[in-house]
Amino acid sequence: MVGGHPTVDVDVPICAVFLFLYLMSAIANQTIFQLNRRKGHKFLMSWAMFGFSLLRIATHVLRIVWATRPSNARLTIAALIFTNLGVLVLYMVVLLLALRVFRATHPQLGWNSLLRKTLHVSYFLLGGSLVLTVAFTITTFYILDPTVRSVSLWIQRVSILYMLLFNVLSLILLLLAIFLPQHWPEYAENFGTGSMRAKLVILGVAVFFSVFIAGFRTGTVWSSPRLASNPAWYDSKAAFYVILFGFEIIVIYLFLFVRFDKRFWVPNGSNKPGDYSRQSLDNSTTVGTPSEPDREFEQYQSAKKQEGSTEKTAGVV
Repeated sequence: MVGGHPTVDVDVPICAVFLFLYLMSAIANQTIFQLNRRKGHKFLMSWAMFGFSLLRIATHVLRIVWATRPSNARLTIAALIFTNLGVLVLYMVVLLLALRVFRATHPQLGWNSLLRKTLHVSYFLLGGSLVLTVAFTITTFYILDPTVRSVSLWIQRVSILYMLLFNVLSLILLLLAIFLPQHWPEYAENFGTGSMRAKLVILGVAVFFSVFIAGFRTGTVWSSPRLASNPAWYDSKAAFYVILFGFEIIVIYLFLFVRFDKRFWVPNGSNKPGDYSRQSLDNSTTVGTPSEPDREFEQYQSAKKQEGSTEKTAGVV
């Protein structure tokens, strides 16, 4: 088991530190969300990070209680479930940020209906993988039949593997945003505050840690079980706390310090190319008044239509 069974001497002090860090992040994200809401600035990802922090608070509370009551099977199950549950919120937030950047740099591809449907399916499958992971985690504790336990293990492995692939989507969108030639490169939309370069750097750091966490979880689940007397390096408490929770803390506080609620904000109701730049965070560009990127994009579309008309005329002649 990754991290082993918690003990009062070692795990309780560590969990107490993480409790404090997650509590501070919950307060900060909720405060920012409420202040923005009063200004009419809707950014639900701050609320999502608040919920993520609450889930992590519950995770460490359960682990502390588990350390004091090691023989309680229900506490053990609850602690394991919450350890796997909370991180899905982080995965989804990072993917949504990557999608916003991709839509800004490649509007035609980013707003494509096929991509939108693909992402909807990926969200549905992520929920399904969560349900399967929870269900079969409980099954392994109460059913001793070797065949059932083997099936449960493989279902958990597939579910965890899908979570890794879900994270890879964020990486793919980020790489496409950086390296894929743009249809109208000089007119890429910026959104929120700050430069697109800064957004790419921030997102790159978040994607790195997110994929690393998912990869570590996948590797530990797919690796061959080891005896408790001969644990692997990834079973150690150091790996458990640093990789699974320490990396999460880095991403959470990165988002807070760079004010990702301002940098990655987009106008409400955005659903097509040009919408990201139709209104700035400081209302310097109002809704209904075309911004410079909007006008350039319209010119680009008009040019394409004229080219098509010319080609048709040439064909008739």
